[in-house]
Amino acid sequence: MQAIQTPTSAAEVHHFPDQAPLTISAETLQAWIVDSAVLLIDVREPHEFERERIAGAFLVSMSRFDAATFPRVPGMKTVLVSEQDARSLALVERLTDEGFTPVFALSGGLAAWRTAGYDLDE
Repeated sequence: MQAIQTPTSAAEVHHFPDQAPLTISAETLQAWIVDSAVLLIDVREPHEFERERIAGAFLVSMSRFDAATFPRVPGMKTVLVSEQDARSLALVERLTDEGFTPVFALSGGLAAWRTAGYDLDE
């Protein structure tokens, strides 16, 4: 299956045909952070999170994921972040299947965030 890229103003949201968008670009995430319109969840392991993270992110490691305790904030978009995006995409699909919306993965993960030149907390 090939992803379709649909521009949303200056930012991009990626999705598959007949499905909700699954990923957002670093630029879109930065805009949502500036607008305080996002719940940012880092799904990496604690030692990865301690090394570096996007400011304001909460740690909910994928290895300890439990849908019953996963944070929900009505009216906010949820974005999951992993190092590349494999873990976050897998969890986005799982959360979507369990009725969580809107939920996205950062396309390219922290690697893309770094490449875009955005700051990380250490």
